[in-house]
Amino acid sequence: MGTNVDTCAADLTLVTAHMSLNDLAELLFCSTLQPSQRIDASAVYSALAQALHSHHGQVRECAAELAACYGKDPDIACTRMRWARDLISATYLAG
Repeated sequence: MGTNVDTCAADLTLVTAHMSLNDLAELLFCSTLQPSQRIDASAVYSALAQALHSHHGQVRECAAELAACYGKDPDIACTRMRWARDLISATYLAG
């Protein structure tokens, strides 16, 4: 049997409802989603779910990964985080 997409989206909504926009941006930063991809709200939710799963539900694990991966190249990190924050704001504050 396949996974019910509506159930997964509802579960993600419950989990992320208590997260700040900064936490969501950190998760998106750690995801495999790229600015060059076609991105809609569904793609953002999927990327957040993937990142949350791969970091065992711990946003702080994601932050540690950020520091390790981008510590020597902060310009790239700044650009990607700005993109992630803008995308999270557009997705969650739209409407």
